[in-house]
Amino acid sequence: MWAHDAQMDVPDLKSAIAELVQAGLIDYDEDEQFVRINGWFHKRSGPDNPNRVDSVIADLCSMDCIEDEMLCKAVSELAVASVKRSLRWKEDAPGRAQLYGSLKAFLAEVYQDHGDAFLALLSAELSDAPATVSLEMKVIFPVLNAVQEPSEGKGSERVTPTLREHETRRRRDLDETNTKKNKDEKKTAHFSDGDELLALGQASVSELPRRGVGPTVATLQSRLVQQARSGT
Repeated sequence: MWAHDAQMDVPDLKSAIAELVQAGLIDYDEDEQFVRINGWFHKRSGPDNPNRVDSVIADLCSMDCIEDEMLCKAVSELAVASVKRSLRWKEDAPGRAQLYGSLKAFLAEVYQDHGDAFLALLSAELSDAPATVSLEMKVIFPVLNAVQEPSEGKGSERVTPTLREHETRRRRDLDETNTKKNKDEKKTAHFSDGDELLALGQASVSELPRRGVGPTVATLQSRLVQQARSGT
């Protein structure tokens, strides 16, 4: 049927399919004759509302003969693309709760059936997604929190922080700076008070000779003083 629609001979079609697979544009299961177009759910044709997502989930659940890896890739792409689209909805959009609930149950079911192989493919799909999508996916599917984060030294693997994350970090850094500044001011004030006391103490000691209370009684009653008073 594909060869007829493409107006090609079957051998030529098989050669073209092999080229498409090698180029990474499609996945092809020759035994079951299933084709998966890479990036399909990210295109305009992807589901853009929770009811459509539920319909696609039902279709995927009915494909019992689909290859495991192809199914896991399709589920991963569907989940990431749907969450990415939902971030453009209004914050209080009623459809978001329905979407997240459907994806949460579906992802848990697929993970139960395919385990870490599915988790690896889902993580790979998220590696090219914005940070906001990764955060939302971890809320929907907390198992993702156990996956090791990419190394900070690999710039190509880092997820670019969103504006919201930049603002959060800026406020956190500002709070830390203000806290440190307040602590430094308190320390400076403490040392200043100590310096004033020390200076005051040093001034008092240096002024002791000038602040003398006069000769003692013994000095006044000495013979030298008596002779001076008598003029002798």
